[in-house]
Amino acid sequence: MVSSTQVNFNLQALLEQLSQDELSKFKSLLRTVSLGNEVQKIPQKEVDEADGKQLAEILISHCHSYWTELATIQVFEKMHRVDLSERAKDELREAALKSFNKHKPLSLGITRKERQPVDVEEMLERFKAGTLECTETEEDVTVLTEVFKVKGEKSDNEDRYRLILKTKFREMWQSWPGDSKEVHVMAERYRMLIPFSNPRVLPGPFSHTVVLHSPAGLGKTTLANKLMLDWTEDDLIQKFKYAFYLSCRELSRLGPCSFAQMVFRDWPELQDDIPHILAQAHKILFVIDGFDELGAPPGALIQDICGDWEQQKPVPVLLGSLLKRKMLPKATLLVTTRPRALRDLRFLAEQPIYIRVEGFLEEDRRAYFLRHFGDEDQAMRAFELMRSNAALFQLGSAPAVCWIVCTTLKLQMEKGEDPAPTCLTSTGLFLRFLCSQFPQGAQLRGALRALSLLAAQGLWAQMSVLHGEDLESAGVQESDLRLFLDRDILRQDGVAKGCYSFIHLSFQQFLTALFYALEKEEEEDRDGHAWDIGDVQKLLSREERLKNPDLIQAGRFLFGLANEKRVKELEATFGWRMSPEIKQELLRCDVSRKNGHFTAADLRELLCCLYESQEDELVKEVMAQFKEISLHLNAVDIAPSSFCFKHCQNLQKMSLQVIKKETLPENVAASESNAESERSQDDQHMLPFWTDLCSIFGSNKDLIVVEINNSFLSASLVRILCEQIASDTCRLWRVVFKNIFPADAYRNLCLALRGHKTVTHLTLQGPDQKDMLPALCEVLRHPECNLRYLGLVSCSATTQQWADLSLALEANRSLMCVNLSDNELLDEGAKLLYTTLRHPKCFLQRLSLENCHLTEANCKDLAAVLVVSRELTHLCLAKNSLKDTGVKFLCEGLSYPECKLQALVLWNCDITSDGCCSLAKLLQEKSSLSCLDLGLNHIGVTGVKVLCEALSKPLCNLRCLWLWGCSIPPFSCEDLCSALSCNQSLITLDLGQNPLGSSGVKMLFKTLTRPGTLQTLRLKIDDFNDELHKLLEEIEENNPQLIIDTEKHDPWKKRPSSHDFMI
Repeated sequence: MVSSTQVNFNLQALLEQLSQDELSKFKSLLRTVSLGNEVQKIPQKEVDEADGKQLAEILISHCHSYWTELATIQVFEKMHRVDLSERAKDELREAALKSFNKHKPLSLGITRKERQPVDVEEMLERFKAGTLECTETEEDVTVLTEVFKVKGEKSDNEDRYRLILKTKFREMWQSWPGDSKEVHVMAERYRMLIPFSNPRVLPGPFSHTVVLHSPAGLGKTTLANKLMLDWTEDDLIQKFKYAFYLSCRELSRLGPCSFAQMVFRDWPELQDDIPHILAQAHKILFVIDGFDELGAPPGALIQDICGDWEQQKPVPVLLGSLLKRKMLPKATLLVTTRPRALRDLRFLAEQPIYIRVEGFLEEDRRAYFLRHFGDEDQAMRAFELMRSNAALFQLGSAPAVCWIVCTTLKLQMEKGEDPAPTCLTSTGLFLRFLCSQFPQGAQLRGALRALSLLAAQGLWAQMSVLHGEDLESAGVQESDLRLFLDRDILRQDGVAKGCYSFIHLSFQQFLTALFYALEKEEEEDRDGHAWDIGDVQKLLSREERLKNPDLIQAGRFLFGLANEKRVKELEATFGWRMSPEIKQELLRCDVSRKNGHFTAADLRELLCCLYESQEDELVKEVMAQFKEISLHLNAVDIAPSSFCFKHCQNLQKMSLQVIKKETLPENVAASESNAESERSQDDQHMLPFWTDLCSIFGSNKDLIVVEINNSFLSASLVRILCEQIASDTCRLWRVVFKNIFPADAYRNLCLALRGHKTVTHLTLQGPDQKDMLPALCEVLRHPECNLRYLGLVSCSATTQQWADLSLALEANRSLMCVNLSDNELLDEGAKLLYTTLRHPKCFLQRLSLENCHLTEANCKDLAAVLVVSRELTHLCLAKNSLKDTGVKFLCEGLSYPECKLQALVLWNCDITSDGCCSLAKLLQEKSSLSCLDLGLNHIGVTGVKVLCEALSKPLCNLRCLWLWGCSIPPFSCEDLCSALSCNQSLITLDLGQNPLGSSGVKMLFKTLTRPGTLQTLRLKIDDFNDELHKLLEEIEENNPQLIIDTEKHDPWKKRPSSHDFMI
């Protein structure tokens, strides 16, 4: 045993990072390294049974420290545990530096003779090769350790660089307005999500690129600053020897340069060390902040990428080369960006980790309010007011917006004013904040005009920073901005010297709206073209908003500034009048006028804009164009929707989808029996708006149709909806509920319709409705039930429930049409239904059993129904595997003179030519059947032929024949033409999605040039040539009543025959 010497890194801690299998592998490899006889002296059993701590003690006690150190590093590298080998090297370098400082001369002018230092990697290579000389004295071991200081020692230049950065980022970190404790908590929370900055994350192979993304102002740059500050304070020094902060805001103004010039342009003291620094790429962290502000044209970052750090290139190319890993492939990158640049990053970044920064969580906002106000009652009142406005509360995830809200509301409370109206809209809050910063009558017209102009210029250019030349081109002096700088509305940029940024993007958007709303001076260019700014129409156009989403909120603020009360407040404070034409411009803009033809996104935007205005007359005028509205509704949209719908007096049909159940007040388990617990804070804020929205069912007498689809409705929302639908003033005719969650909502919705006098059409669709069926039976049995159509789709019910429903259908005297599509009736359920249909008091005229798992065996019972039913005229059996045998049974029932059936749908029922033969025989005789749908059945050439023969017979009464997708070949068109020439009853023929070819279509067109009874023809034309075009013109002249659909648009649309089952 050799005398124990201290190893210059924490060997025990490193070995304890290994799993049991890894530790066994470490022991095995340890005997294979250079000078392995060191460990051969130790008993094998002692090594094999040792855990990490014991093995460290054994090696330190039995082996030379230099051998233990280098052997450990070599084994870690063989095991591909580079993280542990690098950690060991770092600790060795630190130990070397301490030793050097301990023994260095007192005077820097005096030198002592030292051994020539050797590079660490060279030292390891010599060790692996077995050429490193063995030393046993403590002095030699110390000298060997000092070798590792070569790359670990911080030079004076590096110390100076670190100190400058530390001062800079600490100042930025501490410059946030207001109390920054919650900002620091938020930054720490997200910092711990970044693998290389979380000390609790076990070492391992992590992605070398981390992307922080979020909308503006949620903490990306704050977090980037914190990481740089951590590095300057040695918190990240174990992982990164160098860290460089690259602001894309600054780089966007930089001309072509080399990568080295771009990185080191502000650090002349590091110029001589550039090759040495860049050679250690695996120890470098690059923080690329504000990637979206680079302003590079599409594709510029992936063109001409290079790996030469001395080659001159445009800055986007250099950054693209870094992100693409062509330049310094082993460097670690942290990138911050807004969502608009994520697409470019996905093309560039190699296997990045994406972290969405969400800013202040709800608990952060609450804590911030408590800290800002000091008084808990005031703080919570202000917090609840912000929370009552979902859009403003969403903006409050940005710390700067929280500061604006707190500053504004606290000042109002101190003056004894009611802050509630201020939080009604974001415009009202931002305007009050701006006006509260200055005394009334302040002569700031010029300064406010200048600031709003700069805001608009920046927003159109998608820039949030104001450069010196921007001020100069707009004729603005720094003194003009001093008042706004003093009040933190504008801030001096912490990175770019001589630049300014707005406190938050939303306030820049507000000031942009102010630019458009303020009355222009006579000498000003009204449309803003002198400043590369679009006019009001362009600001609010869909095209511009798609190109630049930042314009959206500015447009909303502009509508908000059209409010008369706000106009007076602005005039009283700044002495500047609003433009008298602004309301008319808003009415003329693209977002307001589309004659009711809006996409869901456009409609949502319009409602948000109108809500911001809070101007009843403006809203009435815009909403008058709507007769139908389809809206996707969430917690943020409900306030604008409820406000605008109350003023939509011409509305006749409303379709709602209540989405994002996590934002709604209650969870799925909430029930009426637990009413108190279900009223959460979210519930309290949402319910008043939902009540207003539902009130239009009673107040608007023109509203006759409501559809609610794919929605999550809490118990409270259902209760309010039911109350309004059940009210005496509700005039709804048609009610549709599809895929409502939770399923128990259907029961209450049904009970609300019990005895309803105006509702004639009811559709209930969705899984697991069995709890609803008893309530539906109550509705059907009610003596005042006026339902004529009932759709009960995709309902899972028991046999007993089908029995109860059948009895209810027997008792009902109003129903004429029942749609039971997509239900698994089973044999018992089907038989119960057939019994009802045979009942002499059953008045059903139309029945759909589409996709009800019926078979040919069920057709026998159905045939009996057809014989005895006095009322049934329409029957849909689509998507049931009836086959030819089932069709034969049906035809037997249809052949009886007592049968009243007029329309039969056999779409996709596995029918072949044999089934067509049964139908053709029926059609040749006198039959009540006038409409037949055989679509999507492979009836073949023979099937078409026998049907055409039947059509040619004088007794054939068929008026509509649908043969969509029946694989009819071109030569079958000869039979079709013959039938069309003879038939005097057929008015509709559907040959869509059949390969008729040009020859087949030509034959049909020639036949149709002669006058006939046909009024509608659908067919597929693959090659519409000149000859067909000429024939078509001739048809239009000779048969003007004939409409030909060539399936150019949406050939897979809902089959036409399905419309016969809605009355």
